Amino acid sequence: MSRPRRADALVAALLAEMREGVVRPGAKLPTESELAARHGVSRTVVREAITQLQTAGIVRTHQGRGSFVLAPPDSGEFRVETGGGDDRTGLGEARELLEFRTAVEVEAAGLAALRRTPEQLAAIADALAELSAGARHPARAVDADYAFHLAVAHAAGNRHFPALLGSLGRGMLAIPHERLAASAERIAVVHAEHSAVHAAVAAGDPLAAGAAMRTHLANSARRLQSS
Repeated sequence: MSRPRRADALVAALLAEMREGVVRPGAKLPTESELAARHGVSRTVVREAITQLQTAGIVRTHQGRGSFVLAPPDSGEFRVETGGGDDRTGLGEARELLEFRTAVEVEAAGLAALRRTPEQLAAIADALAELSAGARHPARAVDADYAFHLAVAHAAGNRHFPALLGSLGRGMLAIPHERLAASAERIAVVHAEHSAVHAAVAAGDPLAAGAAMRTHLANSARRLQSS
């Protein structure tokens, strides 16, 4: 993926965090080094992304102090509407979201196996390690889970994949409360599913990567129904 396209993908990810309220107006953005490490890109790409946000009037940079969010971005991009499920518990809505994600993420995983850079593979591995480390800490685990899927999307080498997942936000995980306090056995199973995706992407096997992602999302739907 070219440097301009990486910058576009990073802009999309940062805008998604702003829309979710993860980064609010007046807040300082992470440093260039932190953003580069988190998203698996170079500091040059980070600077280009920040410049785009400055041009759009969303971010202002103060020499020696860093970059600060001025205003929430316009929300005219694709969004998943809530409340459209076929039952009052929200299971129908969550199932639809998982079906939608399957159509997108299976292809992204296959492309990631073919196109990932060493830096992007490292970002996937880092998210996997954080997922394991945060197994007993729900908020940390959710962030790591989302970071894993977003890292795979970045590794696909197509800016539309991370832009789409970025627009969905962490809510795309559709994690039931029962899973947030899951047993050690269930946590191990979920981690193994993510590990299978990482292993196939690392091996450069697009069919295995797509199949591993499909298995993970299908199992997520099954767990959702049984929770």
